[in-house]
Amino acid sequence: MSIVIETLQEKQSQEYEELLRSIDTSLLYASFKYRLFLERTLLHSEPVYLVARENGNLIGALPTFIYFNAKYGNILNSLPFYGSNGGILVSPRLKEPRTVQLALLDAFHELAKEKKTLVSTLITNPLENDTDFYETYFHFTLRDERIGQITPLPKEWQNQEDLCQKLMDGFHQKTRNSIRKAQKSDLVIYHSDSVECLQKLADLHRQNIDAIGGRAKPWAIFAAIHSTFTYDQDYRVYVAEKDGQIVAALLVFYFNKTVEYFTPAALETYRVYQPLSLLVYEAMQEAARRSCRFWNWGGTWLTQNGVYHFKSRWGTRDQRYFYYIREYHQPNPLRHLSPQQILEEYPNFYVLPFKVF
Repeated sequence: MSIVIETLQEKQSQEYEELLRSIDTSLLYASFKYRLFLERTLLHSEPVYLVARENGNLIGALPTFIYFNAKYGNILNSLPFYGSNGGILVSPRLKEPRTVQLALLDAFHELAKEKKTLVSTLITNPLENDTDFYETYFHFTLRDERIGQITPLPKEWQNQEDLCQKLMDGFHQKTRNSIRKAQKSDLVIYHSDSVECLQKLADLHRQNIDAIGGRAKPWAIFAAIHSTFTYDQDYRVYVAEKDGQIVAALLVFYFNKTVEYFTPAALETYRVYQPLSLLVYEAMQEAARRSCRFWNWGGTWLTQNGVYHFKSRWGTRDQRYFYYIREYHQPNPLRHLSPQQILEEYPNFYVLPFKVF
């Protein structure tokens, strides 16, 4: 097998998307639209999407972004932005994918050295069973871990009632009770492409994250979503109203066989009515109708017990995934920075696990 590694050009985006669509487990984060979104969102960065060809045919890819920092040094991520999953994608038609995987991984590390990066991080896909490959060949100096939680969606059903029953059968009793309570709470549920609903989602999200001392997504990110993606094709914003006001909202993305639980938010004083549970339930039904196979709840930190248990009651299966980190210079000068300095100097990029500081 004669493999050539190249850098993806914009004119090749359709060919690249066709490769992704042929892989049932490929996620939104590897898509070309998500690349455009990141380009509009991330500062001081450059996309370098490595692709593998054999006899001119695209057979594999590895999407990356580089953050340029003249003060401390550059960073390579696959992929950046709130833990976006990256990693190597290989055509399912290949009988021997290992050769392609190795060629792309070698190119990844060569790119890191060429761009004078201090640290590279590759975040694996929770739907892929490729942990053994990275454990053996990545030559990482550090490793971080998340729990991916996936709800398998029904593949077949007779009618709407049957679909709802199949979903409910997979949920924990407490989740079923929350949904039924919401259904009896005079909530008005709909989805909307209006900027006003997106703005309300952003406002509620900021309030929720500020309340727990977290890092909220600013409005500019939601504005970039609106300008980059196509409503009802790539994403939906679900909304719950009560007493004439929006009390909860949920942003989901659709890509290939997976729907992404991207941004949930609710007005604190209305959580008792369980509006988010009903929004998730409605969104899951639509995802199944679109032939999505996986509802991806995203990564959960090992210490987030409450978040983990909430998601687990939706019939999830655990799919652990890893951050493989390689430091190219020893000693690594970035280890002398504080976590706050890391966040300030490398916004929206993963640098090092905070446990090393």
